[in-house]
Parts: sequence; C-alpha cells; structure tokens
Amino acid sequence: MQKLSNVHHRSEIAYVMINCESGCQTLILEEIKDLIGIKEIKCTTGKYDIILKIESDSIEQLRDLISKKIRRIQLILSTTTLLCTERSTPIPMQSMQ
Repeated sequence: MQKLSNVHHRSEIAYVMINCESGCQTLILEEIKDLIGIKEIKCTTGKYDIILKIESDSIEQLRDLISKKIRRIQLILSTTTLLCTERSTPIPMQSMQ
C-alpha cells in the first residue's frame, strides 16, 4: 500500500457569534473553553458578546458541537454561525507610511 504523504486533510472551520444574558460572558466562557473543537474565544462589544472559532473534521461534527453543546447553554440567548468555505490566506502586514 502506498503512503500518501502529500495529502492534507482539510478541517472544517466556523465562527459562532453568541448573544448572552447581560453580564454572563464569564460563566459561558467557563462552560465553553474545554469543549473539543474550540480554537479561539473572544469577548466582544457591539452586536455580539462572544465569538468562537471552531474546527472539526466534518460539517456533521460542527453541527453537533454547535447545536448539542453550545446552543444548549442556558445563558445563551442566540447564536449566528458563519461556515468558512475556503482556507484563509494570510495577508502580509504593510508598514504604515
């Protein structure tokens, strides 16, 4: 059997924006931080209270994480999910002139 060393598995990436009860961000962060697939958590101001970056091997795993674990946290009022369709491309920083 031939070993395919140049094949890269593409993980699925999504961003989940969360609206929660006022003042409950810390409690929600404690519940979310150890879930498998959570790659980044940011508290924000504005329309959303928390933004998560999640990664998984499949769309189904993303769906399960979001619907069965994240959305079931009682202090979360609503979520909006953005599913990435392609890998991001780093943009080099340009010096300020």
